[in-house]
Amino acid sequence: MLHDLIPLLASFFIILLGSETFTNGIEWAGEKLGVAEAAVGSLLAAVGTALPETFIPAVALLSGLAHPGSAHNAVGVGAIVGAPLMLSTIALMVMGVAALSFQKRRGRIALRVAREDARRDLGFFLPVFVAAVSIGTLFTLGPGARRIAALVLLGVYAVYSWVMLRIDRDAEAEVEHGLYLESIFGGDGLHPRGMTIAIQVAAGVALILVGAREFVERLVSVAGHAGVNAGVLSLILSPLATELPEKYNSVIWIRQGKDHLALANITGAMVFQSCIPVALGLAMTPWHLTGAEMIGSGVTIASAALLYVNLRDSEIGTPTLMLGGAAYAVFILGLVILGTI
Repeated sequence: MLHDLIPLLASFFIILLGSETFTNGIEWAGEKLGVAEAAVGSLLAAVGTALPETFIPAVALLSGLAHPGSAHNAVGVGAIVGAPLMLSTIALMVMGVAALSFQKRRGRIALRVAREDARRDLGFFLPVFVAAVSIGTLFTLGPGARRIAALVLLGVYAVYSWVMLRIDRDAEAEVEHGLYLESIFGGDGLHPRGMTIAIQVAAGVALILVGAREFVERLVSVAGHAGVNAGVLSLILSPLATELPEKYNSVIWIRQGKDHLALANITGAMVFQSCIPVALGLAMTPWHLTGAEMIGSGVTIASAALLYVNLRDSEIGTPTLMLGGAAYAVFILGLVILGTI
């Protein structure tokens, strides 16, 4: 099994490198295009950091089509459900820990966020994700109906993107770190060329795709050797690895005092995960959620709803964020009771 674990770890680092490269490039793309900070956090950065957990189920599901009856479909669906679970629980807890860790630098503990932006994101996420879970647990849809549902989800995300891109950019908003590729080749990273930005974004996508393909193959192999259900392993391990870009970005933004961007990166990624990967799952699998996936989905909905309720003003205290960790503990306990781990 060791010969699988080393490539698995290597593919994970390739995914992170690709995500960092893509996110840095897409932030500068937002600067060049004059996109509002709310859209940079909830749309551009969220899409960039969500690529790993999107490519992984996509690659797994495509492999499942080529190998019917394999564990690839289980890995794909587990990764699809696990991503919003991790964002609504562990990612929030990490933000709470960051707020405590940097309180002296920031001069405060509570996060100051854009209440309207966060609630807008969650207002898209909750009904869409509840509908997706309902389809996977309460109804049995034929292939045609599932494809129509997938198209509806794509339409929902198109509407969400349109809403975000219509927001005006603050004239004082600016990217504080240079474009990596421009700096590497001796240029002015704070005044990058459009072509350099495009090349870096494309390079990030390529790295993520290569890393995701290897990650899926090794994950299936490790599950087989360990005698662990591939879907359960994917539900737990895959999001823990691939959600690190969102967590990393949010910690950096909290350290810089840009709390609204930190939260937007998480909630925007949740909207993306409830639409694009779920649409892939609906179109390419029977979309029947297992007991473990139902527990994860229930915890996700409860945690996201609690965050929505607690966004009564423009501040979020650490107790609210730390509840994300407690919610994830409930998920693990549910898996233990279910006997899947």
